[in-house]
Amino acid sequence: MEKLGIKKSLQVWLVVVEKLFENLLMRAEEIAIAMEVRGFISPNKHQVEWHQLRLIRGDWLALGLLIVFWYGRLMWGNS
Repeated sequence: MEKLGIKKSLQVWLVVVEKLFENLLMRAEEIAIAMEVRGFISPNKHQVEWHQLRLIRGDWLALGLLIVFWYGRLMWGNS
């Protein structure tokens, strides 16, 4: 394996940092577009209505089955 000098090593790091920064800006733009589509204008003028989360009977049943499943998986799945 060939060793890189300081100059080449800095060039490699510069390329890596450039790609990371480019991806960061692209992701920030995607998030901004998604927030705008969902009605977020500013923290003081947020247009999305919030609803109180209420669990119904089916939710409790699913939660109970999930707990039973994980209990069985931990007790008998590792043997």
